[in-house]
Amino acid sequence: MKSGQKKSTYECKGFADDLLTAFAINTSTDIAHMHPERFCECCHLSMRRIICARAEKVHHKCTLTPFEWEEHRNEGCKVCEHFRVIAKGGNSRKLTVGRGRQPGLTPNMVAAHLWNIAPPPVFSREPYPPLSSQNNTTVLEELKCVVCANVLSQPLELPCGKLACTSCIVERVTASATVCPCCLLDGGLVSTEIRPASNLIQLLLKDVLVQCVVCHRDVKAGYYEDHECTQSLTPGEEREAAGLLKRAISTSPDQATVQLATGGTPMIFMKLTKARHPTTAACSRTVKTRCSEMHTARSVISGGEPSALLESEVLTLNDEEKKSLLEKAGITNVSISPAEVLAIKTGLTIPWNRLRILRRRIVGSNLKGEMALFSFPSTSGGEELRVAALVYIPDVVLKVVDLLEENQRTGRLTWHDGVIPASEIWLKLGGDKGGGSFKMNFQIVNVAAPNSVHNTCVFCCFEADDTVTNLRIALDRYKDQVAHLQGMQWRQYTIKLFMCGDYEFITRMYGLSGASGCYPCLYCLVFHENMVKPLSARGHAPPRTYESICTDHQRYIASGVRRKQVKHFYNCITEPIFNIPIEQVCPPGLHITLGIFTKLYGLLEDECHALDLELALLSSEEAHSSFDTYSQELQMLRSLQSDLKQAEEAYAVLQQMTTYVSLVIGENDPVTADFFVQCEEKKKYLGKLEAEVAKSKAIVEKGFSKKEGPFVKALDDALQSIGVHRQQYFGGAFVGNHVHQALKECNIQKLCRSLCETAKNKLPHRSTQAEHRTEILVKAFSMFARCHNIYDHNFIDETQAHALEEAVGEFMTFFRESFPQATVPIKMHLLEDHAVPWAKSFHVGFGLLGEQGAESIHAKFTRLSLSYTAITDKVQHLLCIVKEHLISISPQVVAAIPPPKKRIKS
Repeated sequence: MKSGQKKSTYECKGFADDLLTAFAINTSTDIAHMHPERFCECCHLSMRRIICARAEKVHHKCTLTPFEWEEHRNEGCKVCEHFRVIAKGGNSRKLTVGRGRQPGLTPNMVAAHLWNIAPPPVFSREPYPPLSSQNNTTVLEELKCVVCANVLSQPLELPCGKLACTSCIVERVTASATVCPCCLLDGGLVSTEIRPASNLIQLLLKDVLVQCVVCHRDVKAGYYEDHECTQSLTPGEEREAAGLLKRAISTSPDQATVQLATGGTPMIFMKLTKARHPTTAACSRTVKTRCSEMHTARSVISGGEPSALLESEVLTLNDEEKKSLLEKAGITNVSISPAEVLAIKTGLTIPWNRLRILRRRIVGSNLKGEMALFSFPSTSGGEELRVAALVYIPDVVLKVVDLLEENQRTGRLTWHDGVIPASEIWLKLGGDKGGGSFKMNFQIVNVAAPNSVHNTCVFCCFEADDTVTNLRIALDRYKDQVAHLQGMQWRQYTIKLFMCGDYEFITRMYGLSGASGCYPCLYCLVFHENMVKPLSARGHAPPRTYESICTDHQRYIASGVRRKQVKHFYNCITEPIFNIPIEQVCPPGLHITLGIFTKLYGLLEDECHALDLELALLSSEEAHSSFDTYSQELQMLRSLQSDLKQAEEAYAVLQQMTTYVSLVIGENDPVTADFFVQCEEKKKYLGKLEAEVAKSKAIVEKGFSKKEGPFVKALDDALQSIGVHRQQYFGGAFVGNHVHQALKECNIQKLCRSLCETAKNKLPHRSTQAEHRTEILVKAFSMFARCHNIYDHNFIDETQAHALEEAVGEFMTFFRESFPQATVPIKMHLLEDHAVPWAKSFHVGFGLLGEQGAESIHAKFTRLSLSYTAITDKVQHLLCIVKEHLISISPQVVAAIPPPKKRIKS
């Protein structure tokens, strides 16, 4: 409706509701200096005709074409010109000829400018539909206006960075209020820094769930006006529609179907007789009539191929229904067990494209693969984005339910003699990087062997490191699904989720900076320097919760995301990925064992090396350095190496955060630039430390290497004699099964006794001292072995929980007294502060809910990878491995595999 076509006789504000109903025009958003205040007689008559026609339920076509007002342009805008002059400096040019000063900006001009730069509304008409209760409350709080506290509408970003509705700002400007409602900056509402909200905010607004006022379904706001909405007919409409359909069917050629034109694809209506009795109780004539009607229906639906549709219907039946159908038809059913099918596939090396039926039956189409962007270390020392293979199950909830159903049918579900409540199903999520790929998996705890590879279902796998950025890229898609699984009802049971994995993984999943931070513990707010103190002296630190981590992270974001200030927010650098309570995160028992054993073994190795040094100095003819000087240099080297390790961990976390922030808020943002500056500073500091370590190492290497002395060699020989091997890579770390072997009492004696036995032969005058240190080390190893033997069990009762508490207290007290200079790492803190509360809460050890299953899956994937080396496509290669894995964990396949035969001893 363009101004000037007819003489304006009606005010728009007096007919706001009618204009909205007839033409879908919201006059409340009109701009005073642009849109007309009145409309003509022609538009008024058309409006009345449309309203009357809709009241009488008669379609009326409007012949008027609404006038589209031009979009805002900076050229010619008085407000934009005013702002440009202020930014440039000097006085603006006069817009009119004559005397007098140039008039300033009026509130109406500023309001019109704000409406012009505002983004388009999500909804084209008001009132807005109500919000759904299924929205993420955390995200919803970020999308609320700072003025009206409602969900943002046409959001604008204020100079202070806060968001507000355009209408709220215009209302304040119109009332001559120019003070920013957030930062209280005078003139903030007429600042040049007011701009439309970012595309991310507008996309989030379109993802807000609203409830349709007609069909009452939850719909994303961006698709609200396009979604298919049906409204039930009134009784009068039903009678009218039934009469029309009866008349059309009675005049059709077959008197059963009728085809109606719709302006597009025609709609076919079919007459079907309502059954009064079930088919099993009906007579043969009735059954024949029903079969005829179904044949007609199949002919129409299938496009003239009823037999093909019938075959498809039979294929959708489950195995029991097919078997019953074949028996009733008198057809002999020949079946092949899943194990035999698996043997055919693996034995004959049949390609996957020839086993489509097997794939649909066991694996299904619920598996996708693609090349996705992931973060990798760059050659220049930073991080870069490259594509890598990603394979995942889109609907992990459906996969969990399928495996539960299969375990129920095969009778594999158990509640472990009441340890798991009879009304609960326990499910643990875990992940680990190994063999070149990261694998996220879940395990059903309600089976006899929950940590078995046959019970470990990998639902997401990608060939990249498990950095914070990569975890979010791959696992953010499961955030809502995991929230749905937590507390979900399956049959009469409630699913309870647990989280497991190594300590580095679980801290990344919950957004912490890791073991190198000032507050390194996931479970409590202990300061890193206080971990050296006994628990009795410092007491239990305040516990962390999922909510407190989210709150601390929001405070960190609000402070400006300054890396150096992260300790003031308890090292909460990112938002947790999954909403699983901290109380349901199992302490990493396997890595606690590995860490503490490595710590004790390092102390034993240091004792051996000290004696090797003394032996070397006594037998050396060169007097260039005394033993005390050498020891001081060695101690300095160890301190520098410890500082270097912490700096490398902090630098790695900082690199991951820089990549994550640049992806989220962009590379040109000042916060991202600050992160890049911090990365360069940390890199320089790292280079300085590396130079100092190299210098100190060169001085120490003038003596003797740690592995060359007879004491250390004797210790290595003892380690080999008990079947324990250290990895060639990863700093000579131990393997979990080897540590279990080494913690046996006889093996502890063999390891530690090598010290005093070598001293008797090489340094007799040190044999007494060596014997004393051997007794201390044997006692330390034995005390820890006692703790390990208790917490490594699957189940822990009250008596064992008290025994564990006593054993842990004695071990930590003895460790601090015997090794006063030694540090207390985070894994010792987990054992001292959180092992006993975990055991008392769930009456299970780290063996049942620990990370062993996630660790053991890597060897299986490596073996499967060798079978598909001929596939060069990375996505297809990883897809084949995951498909093979999903087949092997099917409970039906596992139940059909014969048990291994016992070897006959010769």
